[in-house]
This record gives sequence, C-alpha cells and structure tokens, in this order.
Amino acid sequence: MANIRDIAKLSGYSVTTVSHVLTNHPYVSEEKRAKITQIMHELDYIPNVKAPDLSSGKSKHIAVMILYANQPYSDKIVSSILNAAFDKGYKVTLLPTNYDPVVEKTIFR
Repeated sequence: MANIRDIAKLSGYSVTTVSHVLTNHPYVSEEKRAKITQIMHELDYIPNVKAPDLSSGKSKHIAVMILYANQPYSDKIVSSILNAAFDKGYKVTLLPTNYDPVVEKTIFR
C-alpha cells in the first residue's frame, strides 16, 4: 500500500507538496497537482483520514462508552453529548458494552 512518501519519491516533489495537493492548498501549480494526482490514481492511493489528526496531535473525535443503549437515562446522556459535540464540530462514536467485562476490556486496549 502506497503512502505519501512513495508518491513524493515517484513524482519528484516533496512530501510537503504532495500534502498540499491532498489538502487542496491553493499554491500548488496545476502541473504539479496533475502529476501527483495521476500517480495517486495509478497507485490506487487512498489518503488516511486520521493522518492530519496524528500529525497535529489533535482529534475532533469523541468515544463514549455506555453500559446499555436501550435505557432512558442513556438516551438523555447520549443526546446531550451529541448535541454539544456536533455544535463544536466533533464526531462521536458510541460504544455500548451491555455490561460485558470482556467487551469493556477490548475497548480500552
């Protein structure tokens, strides 16, 4: 599986330039953009959507572990979390465990 460094090497451009193409940076010439895009297509390159989060050290993603998803109190808690998170542009993943210790341990790995 190709990565951004492979594309930079094959294109003859820097990793930064390839990154700018991926983020639609306005200061990349059409010639460079076309060449890099063509190489990405040839390699069936799919960008890692988490790479920018890893690079910046920040993520706008929240994981919420709940014991039961079908309880009235869970609905109120989850609704409040979702409303607050979405207002701030965060994504939310719900992790219901049904009070299963094995499931809970795998979530924390």
